[in-house]
Amino acid sequence: MPTRNILVLLATLLIIAAARFNFVETFAIPLPYWDQWDAEGDFLLRPWIEGRLELRQLWQPHNEHRIFPTRLLSLLIFNVTGVWDNLTGARVNILVATCIPLIILLFLMRQKALHGPRWLVLIAMIAQFSLPFAFENLLVGFQSQFYFLIIFTLLAIILAVRYPDSLPAMVGVLVLSWLSILTMASGILTPLAVTGVFALQGFERREFNWKHLGLVVVLLGLSVAGYAIMPQIEANQIYRSRNIPEVTRALRFILAWPASEGWSAAIALWLPALAVVPWLLHSRTCSRADLFMAGCVMWSLAQAFAIAYGRGQSMGSVSSRYTELFTIGLIGNAWFAARFIETTVKKPSIAWLGAVFFFVFVMGHITRYSHDMENVHESHNLSLKQESNVRKYLKTGDPSVLVQRQFEIPYPDSVRLRSLLDDPTIRNILPSYLSQ
Repeated sequence: MPTRNILVLLATLLIIAAARFNFVETFAIPLPYWDQWDAEGDFLLRPWIEGRLELRQLWQPHNEHRIFPTRLLSLLIFNVTGVWDNLTGARVNILVATCIPLIILLFLMRQKALHGPRWLVLIAMIAQFSLPFAFENLLVGFQSQFYFLIIFTLLAIILAVRYPDSLPAMVGVLVLSWLSILTMASGILTPLAVTGVFALQGFERREFNWKHLGLVVVLLGLSVAGYAIMPQIEANQIYRSRNIPEVTRALRFILAWPASEGWSAAIALWLPALAVVPWLLHSRTCSRADLFMAGCVMWSLAQAFAIAYGRGQSMGSVSSRYTELFTIGLIGNAWFAARFIETTVKKPSIAWLGAVFFFVFVMGHITRYSHDMENVHESHNLSLKQESNVRKYLKTGDPSVLVQRQFEIPYPDSVRLRSLLDDPTIRNILPSYLSQ
């Protein structure tokens, strides 16, 4: 690998890791938050400590998800540190999240695909991994499932693109697809995205073979199986879109992100891939890097439609924790915007269209940054109140201390929180400063 590429890789990863570390150290706290009390503390760490954790519990449902890798990571962190500490988890997540741009850049560099205008993809990559828009995932260690899902998806797409005819690679694709399903409910979209990659390869080659057709059938079967084992949470039904107009309205918010809602922004951000990929396929100039980025776009688009249906009723904004699911799709669109600039550079009358993506993308992040930081500060202030109230309870044992407004204690039910804090196993593994 050329020295320049190594320096770019290291600089990019350093910027991303430093930015995330700064936010975590400034705004995250050690006290566990919300779902952590049940899913991590009471249902995972307590059984582990008491010697009654069963293997099947590692992939038991958590809401609509199964969070298998997150549970493994939680056990690993606890066994290394001996403390149940959200801040430690958030710090470890910095390393997990930084693996995503590392995988993308290493693949592109090994394909010798980064040159000329294509370097513009770094703008999207650094912004998507350095800014605090996904603060819910950034500051809560228990949210690592988002990063694991993206990592498994990227690796599955890379295997499909790099070794399309290799049987071991096909097995790897199936394993990674199943791991995605055991990571989050929307992991069922990973095998569908890989199926899309094989379809694009078929169009590129102008042929389809039986080996790929068989793999596609198995991948589709995995998605169906994943949907079949997905828990149906009655309480979540109220969030589902009831009709096509609600799905369409939700998509207007989702696809326009990070810019303000509106179809003009959505078109500017997602048209590059939708326009350039067919062009490359028609001209038979679609490289492995292009296929990889196309797979990323298909996966994020599928996530957008899934969120629009599953959470689209009366949607007024995109939830912070979901925004990272659009990351690799936006990076993919940045790639195809750069590819358009590259192929039309001698035609300035149309080449400027490729720059529209970067203008909308950058301005979207600039205009929303102050709002994102307001949310971060508000979340941090609430977390300090939660910390104060828990410390008071542990010191006094007074139940009234936990009777507070929503989000001023780290769990939605004060009675349930009190029972957890009174449990000797859980109390003993909490950060020691809470009892001082």
